[in-house]
Amino acid sequence: MPYAPPRPPAPNGPDTCRRCLARVIWCVTEKQRAQMVDADRSEDGNQAVKQDHTGRWLVRQLSKERPTVEGTEHLHMPHVATCPAPAPRHTATPTRLSSARVRQGVRPVRWQR
Repeated sequence: MPYAPPRPPAPNGPDTCRRCLARVIWCVTEKQRAQMVDADRSEDGNQAVKQDHTGRWLVRQLSKERPTVEGTEHLHMPHVATCPAPAPRHTATPTRLSSARVRQGVRPVRWQR
């Protein structure tokens, strides 16, 4: 293959959370994104997790169209909801331009010198 893949493969399989050191499973969603779920099964969970024939862990969220687990799927909770040390939220803060950037490119007239 002459071209490199567009991005590295998502982490997949059993692991530990970097923040709280809990046991988690890295799964791949339908949109090929990585998602952490708790390793322990939960009846209150809303994520259906299964392992396919290649060994990849796949996850899907229960929906109105598919409200129950199917086949070899098991219910798990997303780790984001249960992590005692969640990642800090990024809030959109308005950026202010410094005075140097505001005046950049403006030629002063004679009375401003």
